[in-house]
Amino acid sequence: MPGIDTLSFLAGGGGIVGIIDPARLWALKAAGLSGVAPQGGNAFIGLVHTLEQNWIWLVSTGLGLVLVLIAGLMVSGSRNAPDWLFRVIGGIMLILVVIPAVLA
Repeated sequence: MPGIDTLSFLAGGGGIVGIIDPARLWALKAAGLSGVAPQGGNAFIGLVHTLEQNWIWLVSTGLGLVLVLIAGLMVSGSRNAPDWLFRVIGGIMLILVVIPAVLA
């Protein structure tokens, strides 16, 4: 049965990852990882925060432009505009709802 082979493969892979991950953590601790941010770590935190803000702005601007373009196509009477609109809405729902639900 193919389902049993796949299940046993996934279970075996999960067991191997469960054994390897603690070994990797032990190696990092042996290399000097203490779990405390080094000096200058706040600059890196600020950089990540700035990049997150830029990413949010870029995605929201791009999405707004796409929706405005599709609305303009609908006003001008394009036959394909409703299809594109539902595809964009479906993609947004996939990103915001389905993927986080599957990963949770």
